[in-house]
Amino acid sequence: MKAQEIIHRIAAMEVRGGSAIGRAAVQALALAVEECDGHNHAELRARLESTGKELLRLTPVMATVASAARGAAQLLEERISTGATPEEIKAAFQTWASEEIRGSEERLDRLAEYGANVIQEGAIVMTHSLSDSVLRTLRAVARQRKNIGIIATESRPLLEGRRTLEAASEIGFTSQLIPDAAMASRVKDATVALVGADAILPSGAFVNKTGTFLLALSASYFGVPLYVAAETTKVDPRTVEGHPPILGERSPEELTQGWKPPRGVTVWNKFFELTPGEFVEAYVTEEGVVGPGSIGVLRHMGAHT
Repeated sequence: MKAQEIIHRIAAMEVRGGSAIGRAAVQALALAVEECDGHNHAELRARLESTGKELLRLTPVMATVASAARGAAQLLEERISTGATPEEIKAAFQTWASEEIRGSEERLDRLAEYGANVIQEGAIVMTHSLSDSVLRTLRAVARQRKNIGIIATESRPLLEGRRTLEAASEIGFTSQLIPDAAMASRVKDATVALVGADAILPSGAFVNKTGTFLLALSASYFGVPLYVAAETTKVDPRTVEGHPPILGERSPEELTQGWKPPRGVTVWNKFFELTPGEFVEAYVTEEGVVGPGSIGVLRHMGAHT
């Protein structure tokens, strides 16, 4: 597979979830270096920089992509400083990509086991959008032979909730699909809320699909704990440096779907939003279950880079 093929899959949203997109970005960056026909360091650097910028343009909110781009740039400069040849650098990038992808998979597996221990027998779990971390946690719950129920929102406009419930059904759990507007009405019947994250701030706040903040508010009102399942690599290095999260907007057509708005009507399609850390019971990470005030410390201490 070529680097541009992976980038195209990301652009077409054929790759979903922050962790999966991060792994795809790592692969694309390594392939971009491998495919470079240049025979000097400057050409390798230019190819890597252009690929990193394109990935960040497509997925500005994703902390895993920002980390991948920074990690790749750091690796390149380190190899250049040691006098490595372009061929040696290309080999180093292939090793780096393999280690990063394997590391992500291993972190998710550890995270899932910690998450499964949080969810008790007979629990009703409410979730929003589609998260690999959440799905892996549910599979770990099944391995522990616990019987639970799932409530998932539609997660409009792209309806990721349907894919979540398709996976939950394959696992063997009883599940229910609800409209996003029914979050507050249904969360009172849940015992726990569980979502993923696309980026985490050092403050303990996190970025996820729009609607997550509403779920957090509703869960807090009814005393339902909200857990966020995420690798520590989701702590956004840009926000650690003091930059605000990049939320961005998506195409109005995702909402209008062929409907032509009347004159004077605008369309607001902010796909991601920020949920304050005060609404988070705990983060479920590969390092264990930690409070929102500690998640940034884990990344700062170098749990993973």
